[in-house]
Amino acid sequence: MWDHQVAALSGQLRCLRVDMWGCGSSPAPPGEPGFASYAAAVLDAMDARDAGSFAVVACSMGAYVAWELLRAAPARVTSLTLVGARANADTDEGRAVRAEMIQRVERDGVEAILEEYVSKLVSAKSHEEPHITDPLRARIRGWTPEGVIWALRAISFRPDSTELLGVLRAPTLVVAGAEDVFMPAAGQEAMAQAIPGARFERFDGCGHLPNLENPPAFNDQLLSHLAAAVQQT
Repeated sequence: MWDHQVAALSGQLRCLRVDMWGCGSSPAPPGEPGFASYAAAVLDAMDARDAGSFAVVACSMGAYVAWELLRAAPARVTSLTLVGARANADTDEGRAVRAEMIQRVERDGVEAILEEYVSKLVSAKSHEEPHITDPLRARIRGWTPEGVIWALRAISFRPDSTELLGVLRAPTLVVAGAEDVFMPAAGQEAMAQAIPGARFERFDGCGHLPNLENPPAFNDQLLSHLAAAVQQT
């Protein structure tokens, strides 16, 4: 999902992407669902590539991994970009929705939630843009049922991370799509206001994935943020 950003950044910066367990070329999920174990695996992967410190760019579920990276190794995170993110724990309503999705995936596989997910991940105008929705469908189909179920359970029982916001010292950019139905922009703006010195950017005409829906504008904001973060460190 970061193809546009890697294309824009790789001439200037080293770009490393990781697949969630059960997704892409990643192995099957091990053990009990939880983002702390995945964050530990990410840190091991960074160590293996001699990446002592790094800028984190995290979207949606990736933000839950980012909170765990900040818990485990805050000094290694030089800057943070959060897209379609939240810090609070799941609600009872949210857990109920995810439990129902898990039942559907267990019964009928990933296809059972595919079209519903695609319709919610992007804005209404992007529904008619196959160059956005077709690759998105392909990425979702790259998840195994076991990977989807592990992720949904990890999201359902994630810890509350709001206590991290006020003590976060890494330069932070929060990007929200104005039409995000998963993480309303107002909530993301409030999260940004709780982070010292954070910058908030709202992308009109975008849903949950502004990096896919408006790559040029998103890349400009990301490059600007990363350049400013380098100057601060």
